[in-house]
Amino acid sequence: MTLPGICRRSTLPGSALVCLAACLAACLAVGLVGVSPGRSEAAAADPWIPLAEVEPGMKGYGLTVFSGSAIDTFTVEVIGVQRNVRADGSLILVEVAGHGLELSSIAQGMSGSPVYLDGRFAGALAFGWGGSLRPIAGVTPAADILALPPSPQPQGTGVRGAAVMPEELAEPGRGGELAVLLGHGEIAGRSDRSWTAGPPEGSPGDRSLAVLPAAAWPDPEALALSLLGAGGSEAPNWLIRPLGQAAATGSAAGAGDGLSPGSACAVALITGDAQLGATGTVTLVEDGRVAIFGHPFLQRGPVAWPLAAAEVLAILPSRQMSFKMGTMGGLVGTIDHDQRAGLSGRLGPVPVQVPVSVEIASGESAPATYTFAVADDPFLTPTLVFWCLYNTLLVSGDDASLQTVDYAIEIDWTDPASGGGDTLLLEGVTAGPGGVRALGPAWMAPLSALMINPDRPLQLKGVRAVLKQDPQLRTAAITGLSGPRILAPGQESAVFQVDLQERRGRSVSLEVELPLPAHLQPGTYRVAVASAADFFALETQRLGQMPRLDTVEDLVDLLRTERSPGVLQLALVAPGEGLVIEGREMPSLPGSFARVLESAQAIPRRTLADLLSTTERPTPWLLEGSVLQTLVIQAPGKTFAQEKRP
Repeated sequence: MTLPGICRRSTLPGSALVCLAACLAACLAVGLVGVSPGRSEAAAADPWIPLAEVEPGMKGYGLTVFSGSAIDTFTVEVIGVQRNVRADGSLILVEVAGHGLELSSIAQGMSGSPVYLDGRFAGALAFGWGGSLRPIAGVTPAADILALPPSPQPQGTGVRGAAVMPEELAEPGRGGELAVLLGHGEIAGRSDRSWTAGPPEGSPGDRSLAVLPAAAWPDPEALALSLLGAGGSEAPNWLIRPLGQAAATGSAAGAGDGLSPGSACAVALITGDAQLGATGTVTLVEDGRVAIFGHPFLQRGPVAWPLAAAEVLAILPSRQMSFKMGTMGGLVGTIDHDQRAGLSGRLGPVPVQVPVSVEIASGESAPATYTFAVADDPFLTPTLVFWCLYNTLLVSGDDASLQTVDYAIEIDWTDPASGGGDTLLLEGVTAGPGGVRALGPAWMAPLSALMINPDRPLQLKGVRAVLKQDPQLRTAAITGLSGPRILAPGQESAVFQVDLQERRGRSVSLEVELPLPAHLQPGTYRVAVASAADFFALETQRLGQMPRLDTVEDLVDLLRTERSPGVLQLALVAPGEGLVIEGREMPSLPGSFARVLESAQAIPRRTLADLLSTTERPTPWLLEGSVLQTLVIQAPGKTFAQEKRP
């Protein structure tokens, strides 16, 4: 069905003007057009009518599909011309009739329907008013349609330049409490103390002084809303709609099928075991080139999106905005331009898509595998991949239960510059209602980072995911940390006990050995325990600025940093003495050199804390909370008897 709300609005006078076909349609099955050659050839041969010759009262017709794949006509009468309603742009206002349009008014999916006045091409029907009591539409003039680029152009590289931020990779809410603990009071004189994560001391007003959680990436709905430039509260519903409601497997159009003015068509965003596309109507076909929609989809300029045939099942009348209910057929070409006057492309070869494979295992049931192909686009691909993963999860499961979901996602790419390739493995766990939906940032941000990295373009080759649903909610809180508080110098490691409390279950104690640096200086340190997700989210706050990500290699190193909430991490922490210069940490500089740098123009920053040593241990739980305790390394020759006891 056509999905409501993914419509771009224009600042035209009166009611908000809504694009008719920018709604994302979850397209289901077959078919394409068989039209009369005479009508198609006649339409192509007709000259176009300049805007200056369009007058109120002129009558004509438009072409569109009302049912199936048969192109039919509807009548058109000009109301007038809205001149300069946008920079160097006017619209023709028309009233249409026929095929029940008097009842349904303008329907989403009619965008791009060619309009002819006095037998000449006048433009593409493109806009309508939601809630209108008369079937009045806006037509993009013919001159604007004919000015669309006549041939493909290289896709711009302007999207490269914004590096991924570490907090965009972190789970929301992680790292803040740990940062508060690391900045809590002075170390000296507190060697007998340990601290657990909790609210800052003092009145509720004191919370404004605490370090805020690093993660601030929007949730999937907000991301889709921003990404697609949509308006309306229901705009992102397509992102989280179950497969059974959104799509079904379709069959491809025949090899001899083609598109003609008035044919139903779609920009194919996802194909395979589910199909998702933006549906509309073909405006022009000439010498293998095609123009559709009459308005932009995302107004992205040069693109490379698959173009598909489509079939209309029915027009659903609505008091707000009627829409065509349709299905998507086979791929028939490529959209290579997305501009204000519409989309243009070519029939024949289709662009490369990114294969996505998702294996889902729920409880004791046998695993099932679903395969998709998504549009290869720096902005759209990450969201489309998440759509595939999330909707596969909902085939036989849910995201509302007290459950646990383990995941492993492999991302393959090639580097055209070197001719080589690589794979990124993302592993983790989420739990509780909405847990998978909340993972949108963790799954989408790495893809976005790779596709828009500021160094050089990479070619995404595929995504493979394995999701395992456990009906049990496997969570545990970190409640305690015990181990040596005083150590003689020169020891290679120390063993600590980490106490966990399972949800509605037993207490668990894990033994973790922490390696110690070879030349650890005497002094007072802290040992911190938390999940790897908390430590990862802490990094930006600990460093005081963003790390440098100048190269693909820098980015991949960051993406491979452990950040699963199911991994227990133990760290030896020292007061912040390291320097961070232009995003690069320099932890072991001589004091004199550090002072020189601090006086230089590079504006170095002291770290919040220095992580001298870390160790990790996978667990079967999603971990929450953090605990710190102090550890004193004695000076040479000092004995334990010299320590004062409380």
